[in-house]
Amino acid sequence: MKTLLLADGEAEQLKWQEKAFYWLVLVFFITLFIPRIPVVSNSLLGAFVILSFFYCNVKEKLQLLKQRPFVVLIVVYYLLHVISLIWSANKQEAVTQLVIRLPILILPLAIGTIVIKKELAHRIILIIAFITTFIAVTGLGLSFSQYMKTGNSGFMYNDSLTVHFGLQSIYVAMLVNLSITGIVYLLQRKTIAQSLQGWLYVWLIILFVFHFLLASRSAMLLLYGSGLLFAFYYVLKKRKYLEGATLILGLVIGAFILFKFFPKTVQRFKELAYTNFTFESKAAESHYDMKLDSAQWNGANTRLALWQCGWELVKQNMVTGVGIGDRVTEMNKVYADRKFAMAIETKKNVHNSYLDAWLTFGVGGFILFLLAFAVLPFVDAVRAGNGYYLFVITAFIVSMLFEVYIGRSFGCMLVGFFYSFIAATKKN
Repeated sequence: MKTLLLADGEAEQLKWQEKAFYWLVLVFFITLFIPRIPVVSNSLLGAFVILSFFYCNVKEKLQLLKQRPFVVLIVVYYLLHVISLIWSANKQEAVTQLVIRLPILILPLAIGTIVIKKELAHRIILIIAFITTFIAVTGLGLSFSQYMKTGNSGFMYNDSLTVHFGLQSIYVAMLVNLSITGIVYLLQRKTIAQSLQGWLYVWLIILFVFHFLLASRSAMLLLYGSGLLFAFYYVLKKRKYLEGATLILGLVIGAFILFKFFPKTVQRFKELAYTNFTFESKAAESHYDMKLDSAQWNGANTRLALWQCGWELVKQNMVTGVGIGDRVTEMNKVYADRKFAMAIETKKNVHNSYLDAWLTFGVGGFILFLLAFAVLPFVDAVRAGNGYYLFVITAFIVSMLFEVYIGRSFGCMLVGFFYSFIAATKKN
């Protein structure tokens, strides 16, 4: 606990700016899970900016930006939103989106323009994992209480676990992914986390169970796939055959137990077998607590239908896009033409960040988005030779295929923070 409170001996070597940054990150992530206080979270964005000027001056910040081109492109991408405001007919929606996406401007300019030393970076990863574990325990506890009162096991799955915080499960699953890999990353190194080694294994068990019950398919495939690759790396690269085999066996046994005792999560994957759809269908959306059949809308066929509509809008506005303020209105027109009533009634977006960038800003905006959030960060992570950084970037790149990640405040906060954090801790 002393480590978490910066009361250990090594913490005394941190500068006051570093300690202030640590506590600011802690409060920032806690506020993300408190519903209806966006003003506090936004105020903390300003605090990051102020604190960053105690790290270095403007000249040093500009020098660092030259070494971090993807941070510059993220800022430019946000500025494209401001320019798009000019040709957007719906100014109110445009301004709303500018406010929601403000973290991808402020956090790169604040955190992306400082240098975070390895010792502090490890503490940041640790405290984020601790907060996420606390949230997992809280969510599980509140949902279990509802289950005991009603006898409905549906309260123990998916969005029912995160509704207490006013969040969607898919975004929380991303943070759980990053926390689990962060813990594994710390355990592989002789860091301040060694004093908490026993607790870290407990956190891992809690987070794995919570992650499975959140039932986010993309997050699960990313985590389990990465776990298997990591195990094979141990076996082949480091020749630690016993440890690697034990890890693989543990993953298999753990997955079997979870699938055996929590079958509702399995249904999320069964949906992938039903990909056919009819736009005019008035069928209900599939739910993990419902009997699955081919007539329902589900996560797979809904996305296929939305992507088809999104691509149709892209083809109509290939060069300039429709503008940040009119993307919803123009998508609804396509839905109406296709008689896609379900999408209109449930206010669906295109569920693909790359497609959303293209239909909003045209082909130039799409290329800019691809470079800023995928290509350059991925290349940087590979060059850094840091497995944790590589997983973080890959996780966002893949998740953006299935969600408009910066279309929601929580998603913007995660993207803005982690991309900037990686840039600030990378050796230059």
